[in-house]
Amino acid sequence: MSQLVGIVLALCLAFQVSAAATLCNGHEELCSRPFNEVTFYSTHASFAQTTSSKPSTPGTQYKSISEQLDDGVRGLHLNIQQGDTATEVVLCYPDCDVNNGGTLETTLETVKTWLDANTNDVLTIFLEGVGTDASPAGVIKAFTDTGLDDYALKGKPSSWPTLSSLIADGTRLVVFVEEPTIATANTQGYFIPYSGNVLKLDGPFNYGAEWTCGPWNRTTESIMLIPHFIVQTATYNGKTYSNMPYPFNLGTTNGYQYESHAVVCRGGQSIWINFMEVDFYDQGDVKTPTLKLNALPVPNYNVNDYYPVFFDADPDLPDL
Repeated sequence: MSQLVGIVLALCLAFQVSAAATLCNGHEELCSRPFNEVTFYSTHASFAQTTSSKPSTPGTQYKSISEQLDDGVRGLHLNIQQGDTATEVVLCYPDCDVNNGGTLETTLETVKTWLDANTNDVLTIFLEGVGTDASPAGVIKAFTDTGLDDYALKGKPSSWPTLSSLIADGTRLVVFVEEPTIATANTQGYFIPYSGNVLKLDGPFNYGAEWTCGPWNRTTESIMLIPHFIVQTATYNGKTYSNMPYPFNLGTTNGYQYESHAVVCRGGQSIWINFMEVDFYDQGDVKTPTLKLNALPVPNYNVNDYYPVFFDADPDLPDL
């Protein structure tokens, strides 16, 4: 009898392991989709954490990078600058006098720890800053010293692999680099340049401006990045900045405007919406529209909730 119980328990465990292995970024439905056919929400200046709506140190996020990853963020935007030594690279936004997020290597160590604990997830890092003074050698060193180079997809393939393929191949990290000199300095090919690959739409915008979807008529890029956050002109320590975070009206910005911006831009471009870059992602609701964009079930929704607001839906339609 005890032998039979042992066999049953072993079979149950094997089933649980098999079931878990079918999830990609938390959803079985995403496993068979190419990377460039999935929508993710990503965090602008992910490292620039603050603690209140009127902070002494302005920031773009209320939660740490570890908390963001645990909460479903699958795209991190890291603004890189040169540190105090030849190979030190730091993260700052809008510059190091306002919010210094520490070294790139420290943040990558956090990412490595998280990836080790979440083996069925694909993560994307955007290294941002055109014309940055960050040392290419220093950026590469941060990846090799933390071991993240072993997780990175090597070179942009002719067609994007599925999430399950990235997971199975151990290449669960995709790295896009905005500054061309840094992208080309990496001989292993895991720094994928924005140029020719990432269609970064216009933005950010000042409060009250209309969201737009240009540039238009682009045909070479296969990844669409939409900056969906608001900035303001403000003075900090006697210096005026035009790109300071705007931590107000977030229920609207990260609510229906998030979904509307994505849908309109998808209608005007020839490729899928891949990354919606936001400030204060935990304010408002970016999760529900992202589920809908990925055609994934939304908890407590029925079929009527998927109709446009102007559609006179039948209230008797069945629940999903």
